[in-house]
Amino acid sequence: MHVNIFNMKSLRLKMMPMVALLMMASTMFAQKNNEKRSILDQQYEVQYIGVGQDGTKVFTVTTTAKDATEGVEMAKRDAVAACLFRGITASGNTKATPAIVSYTTAENNIEFFESFLALPTKKNPGGQYHRFINKTGNPQSVKNGKVYTVSVDVQVLYDELTKYMQDKGYAEKVKNTDAGKYAKPMLMVVPSDVYCNEMGYVQKWKDENGNVQTIVNYDIFGREDSRDLRLVIASLNEIFKNKGFEVQSLEFLLKSLKQEDQENALISDDYGLDGAIAESPIDRIKRTANVDFIVDLDFEVMEKGMGRYVSFNMRAVDVSANAREIAHAHGDGKPSNSATINTLLEEAVLNHMDAFCKKLQDEFVDMSNNGRQITVKIKRTDNSDYDFLRTTFAFEGEQTTLGDIIYYWLQDNTVDNNPTRVITPNVLTFNQVMIPLTRTGRRGAIQRVDTQDYLQGLQTYLRNNYNIDGTIYMRGPSEVWLVL
Repeated sequence: MHVNIFNMKSLRLKMMPMVALLMMASTMFAQKNNEKRSILDQQYEVQYIGVGQDGTKVFTVTTTAKDATEGVEMAKRDAVAACLFRGITASGNTKATPAIVSYTTAENNIEFFESFLALPTKKNPGGQYHRFINKTGNPQSVKNGKVYTVSVDVQVLYDELTKYMQDKGYAEKVKNTDAGKYAKPMLMVVPSDVYCNEMGYVQKWKDENGNVQTIVNYDIFGREDSRDLRLVIASLNEIFKNKGFEVQSLEFLLKSLKQEDQENALISDDYGLDGAIAESPIDRIKRTANVDFIVDLDFEVMEKGMGRYVSFNMRAVDVSANAREIAHAHGDGKPSNSATINTLLEEAVLNHMDAFCKKLQDEFVDMSNNGRQITVKIKRTDNSDYDFLRTTFAFEGEQTTLGDIIYYWLQDNTVDNNPTRVITPNVLTFNQVMIPLTRTGRRGAIQRVDTQDYLQGLQTYLRNNYNIDGTIYMRGPSEVWLVL
């Protein structure tokens, strides 16, 4: 069979306008059909981009409308609707986020949501959804016949939208669980050793061997020359709070510590140790603060022309894992001849905060899943009746050494069940003890677990089962002792 190529080409040319008309009619029909749909069944294309600043989420929305202006408004509405009813799917960099409102709740309260998400008209200003749009990017629009395909980036005030729906009773409020109260780590901002040495914020201190050491003195906030430091730390604390972190103030912690007895005098004859254990101020702060991360800050006010700017260097360390660095950021702000020191710092650090905070949050999630690392030491006094290698008790039907009983308890009460140990007749040392971040209290509430809380479990276990009394001493932020 022979086909006339020219006839086929002519046929295709004749059909192209018809296909175009059919496509345009289909698009117009889809648009008209979409306008008749319930807000719960709207067809729209929303692509999640990422997390913005101050509790926002950013989307790219593509929609079809009669004109480009209407398309942008529909994109805003659709971004809010996606947060409410669809949720956010997981990606390579983000976890899945469930819909703020369940489908059943939305369906049972359809009149409210139809009104809340109503597009503006000449007679109606539209629904309240526009309150939760922070900003939009430059829209891209393509005309297809009598309609426009519009694509635009939309930033939604996600946290505010969630709270609004919770207050209205349409979204479940976050309970006191790991995902709620403990979703963010606790941190404290402290001046770096470099900064304190340059400013002369140091003091003399004798270590456990009697050698004189020069160490940082953090009790400096009453000094006149600490004004800039106070403003800068207060400014950083506010930034971290706005990011949702729990922040403890170094200045107010120091005021509280002044009301306590000297920590270095805690070790007495009851411990059976020769001499007292000296503790540096930073160890005392970390131990008492009970925070997850210390943010170590160094900054300098520089001059350029008639203006000033701040050059900064900050790093976050995990206080429970031998000061392991988690995040690091440094940079310079823009010069200004009128801005205050805290404003200069804010300008310098803001561009770095999203990445810095993400590293902290990622580390905290890992700690939640895999535990936080501490060192546990069990010691005996000179007058103790117990020997870790020779003293035995009945344990699960067998005579078992005290050292093994303690080891088994640690295995049963750690995340990975595998702490390493070094055992002698007088001291048990357990390294890589991965303790849970939280526990369920006796009334069902989720509670944080610090090193002292954790070892109190062993202390109670030995007292109740073997009539062995012990005293807990917090050696530092990542080390705790039980002295028998």
